[in-house]
Amino acid sequence: MCQPLTNAFPSIEERLKLASRISLFLDFDGTLSWLAPDPDEARLEERTRETLLRIVQHNRIAATVISGRAIEDLYTRIRLEGLTYAGNHGLEIFGPLFCFVEPSAVTHRESLGRLAEDLAQELASIRGILVEFKGYTASIHYRRASEADVPRVEQVVRSAVEPARAWCRVKPGNKVFDIVPRTSWHKGMAVQLINRSLAADGGILSLYFGDDCTDEDAFRLLPDAITVKVGDAVSTSARYQLPDPDAVSGFLEWLAGTM
Repeated sequence: MCQPLTNAFPSIEERLKLASRISLFLDFDGTLSWLAPDPDEARLEERTRETLLRIVQHNRIAATVISGRAIEDLYTRIRLEGLTYAGNHGLEIFGPLFCFVEPSAVTHRESLGRLAEDLAQELASIRGILVEFKGYTASIHYRRASEADVPRVEQVVRSAVEPARAWCRVKPGNKVFDIVPRTSWHKGMAVQLINRSLAADGGILSLYFGDDCTDEDAFRLLPDAITVKVGDAVSTSARYQLPDPDAVSGFLEWLAGTM
């Protein structure tokens, strides 16, 4: 049963003290930043950025922002050296120890770009739809669309992807349909790769915060970690829950002060 994270602060503090290394993972939209009707409007509050800077400077903590956004987009919104940036749901990773792109994502980049262009044209008549090509994935955002139009949007997206089903698939998210390469790679696999790079005597304690269904892959692969679902936690594999990005920012301040 998922429980409020604030109820577990004493036990978490004890685990933090015992860990030789701490691996912190944070989703961006809906976790570090409030969700915005237009993805381009999402911003990291300066208070949260300053807290992240304090955390990054701590030598026992390795921090990663892991998101469906492209790495360049993530870096533009955060601009902190010392962070690891994992974009496109972990398909691309860049940081102090990394320069990684999942091979199958590279193979189909051009084909995915053409597919995104075709979808943008086909969906242009539906108000409130944004088609975003992110290099290794594509997203069809419908947060600003009428609820009555969503079934039609989904039908168009799935029909467009059907001829390319051998190499890509549709993955529904929070007011978005993501088109991703057909690969076993996901956020959980990216987390495991990053953790393997952190040699630490006595083990690594992972903390993972995320709000979307794409974060569930990481929750499931981190059974011994401090996993936190941000927002509604009716159905999740996370152990703990926080209500919103303000609560995440508050926890990060607590973490920075505790360490």
